[in-house]
Amino acid sequence: MPKEYSNSNVYQQAKLRIHEVFKKFPKVYLAFSGGKDSTVMLDIAIRIAKKLGRVPLDVLFIDLEAQYQCTIQHIEAVALNDPAIRLHWVCLPLNLRNSVSVFQPHWRCWDPEEKNNWVRPMPKHKAVISSVDHYPFFKFGMEFEDFVYKWGQWFAGKKSCSCLLGIRANESLHRFISVKRPGWKGKNWLSRSSDYLIFSYPIYDWTTEDIWKYTGKFDIPYNALYDALYRCGLSLHLMRVCQPYGDSQRLGLKFYQLIEPETWNKLLLRVAGANFGAMYSKTALLGRRKVQLPPNTTWKKYCSILLHSMPEISKKHYHQKITIFLQWWSTRGFPIQLIPDQANLQLENTGKIPSWRRICKCLIKNDWWCTSLGFNQTKTTYEKLYKKPESK
Repeated sequence: MPKEYSNSNVYQQAKLRIHEVFKKFPKVYLAFSGGKDSTVMLDIAIRIAKKLGRVPLDVLFIDLEAQYQCTIQHIEAVALNDPAIRLHWVCLPLNLRNSVSVFQPHWRCWDPEEKNNWVRPMPKHKAVISSVDHYPFFKFGMEFEDFVYKWGQWFAGKKSCSCLLGIRANESLHRFISVKRPGWKGKNWLSRSSDYLIFSYPIYDWTTEDIWKYTGKFDIPYNALYDALYRCGLSLHLMRVCQPYGDSQRLGLKFYQLIEPETWNKLLLRVAGANFGAMYSKTALLGRRKVQLPPNTTWKKYCSILLHSMPEISKKHYHQKITIFLQWWSTRGFPIQLIPDQANLQLENTGKIPSWRRICKCLIKNDWWCTSLGFNQTKTTYEKLYKKPESK
């Protein structure tokens, strides 16, 4: 569908959407990351909440421990002592993706067994939630996305509830698709999560330039990390605040040592493969550029070599995924013995044909969820591999 333009600007539309959310839903909270988008949305939402008598506004911030100190300072300055905000500062042991290590495919923030190596000491603010018994739904080491969903369900409490999210369509293809389809009650900026919880994207049609225009015009505080990233040479469209160990976010790992060297030194002891990712995330070693086949071998043999070089936890996981991948294609005209070593590169990259080269690329990229082979992440993987340690 082509874009549809109106006579009002994106700021006016965002105000109308947030106003509608407060009018429709008896319970509203805002997911805050400390980034530019959620900061702008928080400012707009607070202004409207005050006019409607809906303060304090509940704000959820999930502290992932190994984050920039700049971000933590911004959270403290913006949300900690504002009487119009009821802050839920979550510091719980959650499992997070680590795409820069096959030995530690996921790492656990605020892991009590790693307390001596924490990147930062546990915050002492009253808003901080660090007890694993605080939420009835919490499971030690649960997945980040699972926690976010369960927290929304818990907060809703079987009442109609909406979560304000600072997602913009032009940030990525995935986010564009999420707001392109018809949403809840025909509105693409509303998405049903459950019977009680609706996700709202009031600024989905904003550009990066719109965000910074609002920040400058209303003179609101912003994360100083963006100034540092700008001095590192990043454009406005490439700056990210999120934890940089994910499959796409790892490209920003190298900036830690430039911006906050003290944080970087602690991070090296905390997250396996961080230094490797900072050095090689843009190279063929992590599948970023053209992957070369070693001499005197085939892609199929190379696949076997890669698998046998991995620790047991990773080898078993990838072997299961590859088996399912091959079985799926065997029902579509490609029995295992006929899987080509390599095929047309364009067809491989678009997922229209299988090949052993395609499988090797998945392994080299450390694509844990095997999205390049057509898979999506699953919750059961976490449940099988990560359990609460037995009490001593």
